[in-house]
This record gives sequence, structure tokens and C-alpha cells, in this order.
Amino acid sequence: MSRKERASEHGLREEVLNVKLAELLSRTGLLSIPESIIKEGTGKRLPDVAIGDYWGVRVVLEGKIADKANVRGALEKDCFGRIEEGIAALAIGIVYPTELRHSDWAALEQNMRNTMFQVKIFTEAGGGEWVDSNLEGLSAILRRAYESLVHEDVVNGAVEELRQSIEAASATLSGSPGTAQRLRVLLMVPRAEEADEKNE
Repeated sequence: MSRKERASEHGLREEVLNVKLAELLSRTGLLSIPESIIKEGTGKRLPDVAIGDYWGVRVVLEGKIADKANVRGALEKDCFGRIEEGIAALAIGIVYPTELRHSDWAALEQNMRNTMFQVKIFTEAGGGEWVDSNLEGLSAILRRAYESLVHEDVVNGAVEELRQSIEAASATLSGSPGTAQRLRVLLMVPRAEEADEKNE
């Protein structure tokens, strides 16, 4: 049975919608999506999520259809999980309207272009708000999230964490009696007497 026949019999699966959305975003140049994700080979298992690249930042598209219970809560858990696992720095949670599940395969692309989704962006700093957006609006949402990721507290948090680690290591090393001598040798710093002799 072909994918088209399965779609008409049971409705489209979320994975199909994710791949189609990734394909559309790739065609507009918004995301760079690997060809292996957007190919529609029959009999192949579709990925649960689509992973793309936006200006060097890995992005996950995680979509669910609105006809499931607690769809937003499930998406929030999944999107944060993708970030915690290090799969991507940005995750886009998308709630597809129920009518897309029963969209005719031939009309799916056009339907997705005209549909309003519920969208939420997730980063290490947290998640934004759920907003209504169409395909075109998703571009602006992703751009703002990228700028936020680059300029906001994610970078500052990493710098602060590094500073605290250096201070903790310094405090530990300063308490060891042999540290000064070892560092002097490693850094090739002369003793005070040696420095005086050279100056004379």
C-alpha cells in the first residue's frame, strides 16, 4: 500500500507533516535540511523529528496534531528533551490543526502554506510563549529566537559558569603547598633570587 493510500485511509501521520514542513522551510531557504530527511522514499521509516541548520545552529522541528490530549505539554517535554540531549540548540514546537491530518496528499503543500499553526520556540534559556503563526511568520519567529540565543543569557550563562569553575579550581590549587613550585616550573618563572642575580 502506498503512502497516499495509507494517508487517505487513516489520515496523515505527524511524521509526514514534520517532513513536509521541513521540506517547505528548506525550499524557502529558511533552514538547511539534509536531503535524507526530505526524501520521500516509499517503505522508508520517516524520522520522528526533522533536524535542520539555521546559520550554523542546529534546529529541531517537533510537531504534533491538535487532536491528541495535552498536545502542548507533550511538545514542551519533547522539545526540552531534545535540547537537554544536545541534539539541537533550538527546538520549534508546532501544533498542527486537526484538519491537516485528513488533508488530501496532493493538496497538502498548499494547505500547509495557508494554515495557522501554534508555535513555541525552546532554547537552553527556556521556552517562549505559544503563538499563532503561518509558514511565513515562522521565519520571523525563528530569526528572533536565533538572535536571542546568540546575544542573550545563554552565552552570558556559559561565561559565568566558566568563571566560577576557574575560581573554584584556583581556590583548590592555592590550598596545596606544592602548587606554587609546580606552577613556577611549568610557567618558567624564576625565583626571586634568580631574578635578582640576572638583574645584577
